[in-house]
Amino acid sequence: MNGPTPPASLPAEHAMIPVVVAYASQTPRHDAAFAAELRALAEGAAAAIAAAGLEARWVNAAAPDTDPSHLVAGARGVVVLGGADVDPAMYGATPDGAWMDSADAAADAFEAALVRGALDRGVPLFTICRGTQLLNVVCGGTLVQDLGDGMHREPNQDMVTHPVEIHAGTRLAAVLGTGVREVRSGHHQAVGTLGTGLVVSAIAPDGVVEAIEGQDARWIVGVQWHPEEAESDPAQLRLLLADFASAARESGPIVDEPATIPAA
Repeated sequence: MNGPTPPASLPAEHAMIPVVVAYASQTPRHDAAFAAELRALAEGAAAAIAAAGLEARWVNAAAPDTDPSHLVAGARGVVVLGGADVDPAMYGATPDGAWMDSADAAADAFEAALVRGALDRGVPLFTICRGTQLLNVVCGGTLVQDLGDGMHREPNQDMVTHPVEIHAGTRLAAVLGTGVREVRSGHHQAVGTLGTGLVVSAIAPDGVVEAIEGQDARWIVGVQWHPEEAESDPAQLRLLLADFASAARESGPIVDEPATIPAA
């Protein structure tokens, strides 16, 4: 799923913007059905990322071959996609249920380091579902381990459509507008205690946090839902990535070139 490379003659202001995109694309911790679901979501993200003028440098978070700090140094932005639940040990808790079967310690460690690197270097950071949960944990927050029955995932784990209320005055509202939006989600965990330096920018009718973002001027946006899912409103991801790309284009010079990242 490598993004297209622009012609050498393309003017700099229109050149593809290099961004790191991570998810656990290959790990024995995921069964075949879950791996296929993640791959389909990643393919949806890949098309939108390329359309936004971004050069996706894909990395398998479960088996990375490059240090995350080096990856961030060679990119203008970071995107962390969905995946398995985050190990509660990362926020000082113990597992409450059998859902830890699909957790991957290597992916947790790598993506957490990738998020920290993006925060430390100040490059734009966009996270989806698991990525948003990791963002909250990296900033010192906790997670609700199991929401139980409700509007966020069907019993067979299929995606569901439900409303979210976007808070006025947030970056998310500046991109998608305030008020109610219908979103597609499939999660049983969510933000618990909010991490330091973050604000809630969208919430579901049952009170579950559906989006968070940074308090300062840096471009840090995390959505709990899946705007890359096939039945989602395509305008949501298009608008989010357009704003992300604009911030990435202005994020400053690349320090050095990363090592080659294998296609996801």
